[in-house]
Amino acid sequence: MSDSRKKPIKEILFIHPSLLGGGAERVAISLASYFASHGYKFTFLLTKDKRVRYSVPEGVDIVDQHADPSIKPMQQISIIRSYIKKHPNAVIMSFLPHQNMYTLIASIGLPNRIVISVRNDPRFDFPRNPLLQGVRNAIYRKADAIVFQTEEQASFFPHSIQSKGSIILNPISDSIPAPYKGARRKAIVTSGRLEEQKNHAMTIRAFAEFYKSHPDFTLEIYGEGSLEGDLKGVTEGLGISDAVRFEGFSPNAVERVRTASVFVMSSRFEGLSNSMLEALCMGVPTICTRCLGGGAEALIDNGRNGFLIDVDDIHEETRLMHVLVTDDGLARRLSHEAQKLRTEVGIGSIGKKWEGLICST
Repeated sequence: MSDSRKKPIKEILFIHPSLLGGGAERVAISLASYFASHGYKFTFLLTKDKRVRYSVPEGVDIVDQHADPSIKPMQQISIIRSYIKKHPNAVIMSFLPHQNMYTLIASIGLPNRIVISVRNDPRFDFPRNPLLQGVRNAIYRKADAIVFQTEEQASFFPHSIQSKGSIILNPISDSIPAPYKGARRKAIVTSGRLEEQKNHAMTIRAFAEFYKSHPDFTLEIYGEGSLEGDLKGVTEGLGISDAVRFEGFSPNAVERVRTASVFVMSSRFEGLSNSMLEALCMGVPTICTRCLGGGAEALIDNGRNGFLIDVDDIHEETRLMHVLVTDDGLARRLSHEAQKLRTEVGIGSIGKKWEGLICST
């Protein structure tokens, strides 16, 4: 190990495609806030898109002059390497599978400590080219440390990669509001990209059944994606278009979730859903699928602080929506227990774990 890597770490370079509305970006912004407030120089190097949808914390820099959707992998690797060379004492961080690989290749032979993270069920990293999983594993061995969100995520990798791993849950930001104490809105809410992974059609179909006996409720869907037209078609076919609201990316989403009657996540697979985590920490009665990746089961003790159901079990999701809006005592008990997660996953606690990891030798 070179002398430069033994110096106290006070500079972090986070390499990421963009700062749009994804969950990985939300975690990255929270970590940036923590490190900037603890005296670190924190810089985002964006590679694909200059647009920023999150509020960038004070003291955090963004380098985006090369960010472009058309950038090719070898160009990206060259740009990353050139920038890392200018910052030999910085810890380099990266989250997403392609970005992790490009960053690790770019850093070959350089003295920087490289910390990557797995943010989803790794079996779905390359759905169109499963051969890339072997390439990914070979490249990931070059990382100094790897952060997993759950034990299940780590279990899908060879021991040589697991041995570099640490399990660190996602943090919630200090800006996440306190649990709501008033009468809850007659709304079922969900949040996530409008893509197949999130399985919003299941939520819509369950709500359609629930709506038959609760016509005064609405379903609010927060998120954007390629399936918006298809999902609106599902609501039209079920005759519930007037009761379902596609809210897109909304800066008010957290506050709207906070006051809702029920939060639902119907994902087929996840790493650790930020939306689910925030709903639990705000005490919103929550229903989640036992999605691949283990994130929901890592946080929800079924029947104690939330409910777990099987993927595509529309009948059970409908039933639990009804239970949570009619059994106020049960809803309050689940809410009270779920709020206890706030201490465990607060940015202060999670930030310290990340800081300890990146500063270790």
